[in-house]
Amino acid sequence: MDIKTAVKDKANYSEIVSWFQAQRPLEPDQLVVLVDTIDAMSEEIFEYYKALLDLLREELQRIRRMDREKGTPDGFLDASGRKQMAYVLRKACDRNMILSEKYEDMVAHLSQG
Repeated sequence: MDIKTAVKDKANYSEIVSWFQAQRPLEPDQLVVLVDTIDAMSEEIFEYYKALLDLLREELQRIRRMDREKGTPDGFLDASGRKQMAYVLRKACDRNMILSEKYEDMVAHLSQG
């Protein structure tokens, strides 16, 4: 499924949610697509918008747990993954998809690497 094309038609939102749910657990590159998809979606179809927002939050909580267990994202993400995660977190914080206070330390660390 080409998400960037599919998100333009609100009739595809159900399929988009199903596609992302089937991909779990999401890798950093998939999280980039997810955060960009949420940003491009119409909030008017709240059920699907909220489903993707909840999925993003759950995946970020999973990664945050891994970060705490490993002590640093360096332990489980390569350089590309760290850049992608920094992008995802910055965009999600800037667009108020997540609480920036919860992730500011992780964003700072990822941005340094």
